[in-house]
Amino acid sequence: MMSRLSCLTAIVLLSVLQPAAAQSYPARPLKAVVPFPAGGAIDVAARLVLDGMAASLGQPIVVENKPGASGNIGTQQVARAPADGYTLLLGAAVNTAVSPVMYTKLDYSVDKDLAPLAQFGNAANLIYVHPSFPARTLAGVLEELKRHPGKYAYASPGSGTTVHLTMALLGARENLSVQHVPFKGSPAAITAVAGDQLKLGIDAAGPALAFVQGQKIVPVAVTASKRLAVLPDVPTFAESGVKVALPSSYLGFYLPAGVEAGIVERLAAEVGRALARPDVADKLRQLGVEPEYLGPRDFGDRAKRERAMWAEAVKLSGATID
Repeated sequence: MMSRLSCLTAIVLLSVLQPAAAQSYPARPLKAVVPFPAGGAIDVAARLVLDGMAASLGQPIVVENKPGASGNIGTQQVARAPADGYTLLLGAAVNTAVSPVMYTKLDYSVDKDLAPLAQFGNAANLIYVHPSFPARTLAGVLEELKRHPGKYAYASPGSGTTVHLTMALLGARENLSVQHVPFKGSPAAITAVAGDQLKLGIDAAGPALAFVQGQKIVPVAVTASKRLAVLPDVPTFAESGVKVALPSSYLGFYLPAGVEAGIVERLAAEVGRALARPDVADKLRQLGVEPEYLGPRDFGDRAKRERAMWAEAVKLSGATID
């Protein structure tokens, strides 16, 4: 009985000590900037989590898509927004870990102007081939590429994307000679392989699912720690015998730096609460996104750790932009 009373007392004291802004938050609708095109797998995944958050926050979260420059346009907008907790940013590896090392001149600092809120998932990349390609396993694909250096080219959704950089790392570590053909987005890249214009491609798993299900392309392996629920028959790199550390791209939310600690804690908890809903988690998996929650500190630590890996990939790919 005493322990329960002590707990209740602590909760009351905490609410009394919290700043007034945190106690009354949120008093109006929030905005979430998604720095990628509307309708894509990443956009849909973010909206699923945001809708779950809005349901328990009691305020709508209006999504604003601001694509362009590998996500830098929308990211800059949030970096300059008021630190009042009413503006969120969808932070993926490409705009929060790759951009700081790929772009030599940015009008903002991810470390100084933004603060990690919470990770909600991992978007794995998928290596796939046209049905006429002479191999169906990752080991077989690599063997074919090594046997015929310079013969093949691979499709990606664009230069400087995590997809392109993942292949740059793999190519360097496996000593591959394969040409990169960037397209303007995933649909165009995957369609090129499905139409046999190219024999090989790498992309986020989500955009490729419909092509896999239609047997237009053959999935080979995913860059994930475990198999994707939506592609249970497709092995991971490790299962394929390729010991190259190629992580999935994280997905999460950032805030402008300086948001009140109580508001950060509230929003981070709401991300976790939304992710715990079975309907949200299941729909994320159907998009090729594996749900995984990390709080502000752990999420920030992951982004900083992986930045060094992406810096190596940028150097190998020559994708540095002034």
